[in-house]
Amino acid sequence: MISLKPGKVTPEIMEKYIFPYLGSRRPEVLVPSKIGEDCSVIDFGEYVCIISTDPITGAGKDVGRLAVHISCNDLAANGAEPIGIMVTIMFPEGTTETLIKEVMEQIHEAALEINIEVLGGHTEITNAVSRTIISATSIGMALKDGYITSSGAKSGDDVILTKKAGLEGTAIIASDFEDRLIGKMSAEEIERAKSFIELISVVAEGKIGAKYGATAMHDVTEGGVLGAAYEIALASNVGITLWEDKIPFYDETLKICKIMGLNPLGLISSGSMLMTAPDGEKIIEALRSEGIEAAIIGKITDKGFNIIDKNGNISPFTPLERDELWKIL
Repeated sequence: MISLKPGKVTPEIMEKYIFPYLGSRRPEVLVPSKIGEDCSVIDFGEYVCIISTDPITGAGKDVGRLAVHISCNDLAANGAEPIGIMVTIMFPEGTTETLIKEVMEQIHEAALEINIEVLGGHTEITNAVSRTIISATSIGMALKDGYITSSGAKSGDDVILTKKAGLEGTAIIASDFEDRLIGKMSAEEIERAKSFIELISVVAEGKIGAKYGATAMHDVTEGGVLGAAYEIALASNVGITLWEDKIPFYDETLKICKIMGLNPLGLISSGSMLMTAPDGEKIIEALRSEGIEAAIIGKITDKGFNIIDKNGNISPFTPLERDELWKIL
């Protein structure tokens, strides 16, 4: 029996051991569980209910804030309006009341930022964890003819990335591993890297993408740009070609990755949305009018997963075995 490494399990394991065991197939479920789809869509007549769930396991600080935004980002990738969130929080033994208050304040403030309600959940202290773990389930709604999935990309579509890649991973490393950066980066660079946590929501760009013609959307989480690109193409049964020199990063992200020996293309990137559209410039113009950076970083093709490096060399890619953040966790 092979022991698996920490991190999100591979698509191959999902297909072999997860998806064959999903209970009854209900006609009300319009979008069921499958590779590349982070949300399920349930028919409620004129509207659909869109739900998603995500754990926060790779961060020591800002876990409450991340739990809210990362789960609701999945809804945004379906063009849904987030309504509320349910959170299960497991604190390790030795947790103080002060820490519980701090985490709940983070959840509350993040919920206020995107106008959602904390609907309930569960909180406990347990020796089953060594640090705080949060699992969040978000609930949203959309018109039945207005939601978007990760599986709608078409050959010839532009591939768009909002903001810059590696935001979440950069912020986590700068906050949780600051001692390893001191002396190799300036204090100003480290603080700027920490501040990327403020860019973690993609709710605004999800609404814009849905309005201006996105055929598919996927928030860029574990596995970074390579993982999200692979999943959106796999879900859509198409190919994808990325242009490495078009993928935008902050200098702080590239410096941190160099110091830590990480590949920035595989670094967890919540805060960025991957979109496909026949007219990428139209969506980019709409995003920029709302103060959101975006760039066309590739094309949807008929088949194959390829990346063109800065020297023009073409090579196939698959998602990295696990997110780069796990190398230092």
